[in-house]
Amino acid sequence: MSCIQTIHVIDDDAIIRISFQILLGAEGYVVQSHESAQAFLNTIQKSDVGCIVTDLKIPEMSGLELLREMSKLRMPAIVISGFMDARLNQASKEQGAFRCFQKPVDLDDLLAAIHAALVHAYGGDQNPAFSG
Repeated sequence: MSCIQTIHVIDDDAIIRISFQILLGAEGYVVQSHESAQAFLNTIQKSDVGCIVTDLKIPEMSGLELLREMSKLRMPAIVISGFMDARLNQASKEQGAFRCFQKPVDLDDLLAAIHAALVHAYGGDQNPAFSG
């Protein structure tokens, strides 16, 4: 499968959303940003493919609750948090997170995790540079 994937960034911090939109967009990804889990869930379709990058502390529903909801979709999730510890890391992974990061996130590590999550979830090379 070779297609441009959508990365959904879910964070209540507008600076994080805008920064990720610029940085991931520069790598060739289509980026949609959402200020809450509910805003994301209101726009997502079961047929959508891509990856989510979500904070754990978001309005209306925690990142862990969002991960439980995401199990209905087959979209991989990467968790970022300013308060990541071993317990939250484990809980996130138990709820289906592909990778977990402490903020601030190293962009190269995040890009590698997104790429790996897409390949794991959908197979093939998901690098936008190879899409066509």
